[in-house]
Amino acid sequence: MDDPKFEVRCDASPNGQLRVKNDALSVAVSQAISRNKTQEIWQSVLILCEEDQNGTLTTKIIVCHPDWDQNLQVACIRSRIAGQNETANILEVDLKASHV
Repeated sequence: MDDPKFEVRCDASPNGQLRVKNDALSVAVSQAISRNKTQEIWQSVLILCEEDQNGTLTTKIIVCHPDWDQNLQVACIRSRIAGQNETANILEVDLKASHV
């Protein structure tokens, strides 16, 4: 891949490490919870990274909870590298929570 848009690094020592660059990423973080008197692994955080049609890169941070009807997006980060006719790079951080 010549010019990847996103990179993820994961350190799960002592069991391993991961480093990947790509044009899109999806990361799910899960953790143990107790429900109905049993322990299960619940997906608690999602990180979704993609490029839209106009070249804007977007990373969304989504929090999940087993008692919620909908997940909660807690952050959306957008960036775009300045093109030939643009003067500045764009970086926007939106911390407004919204149900997804």
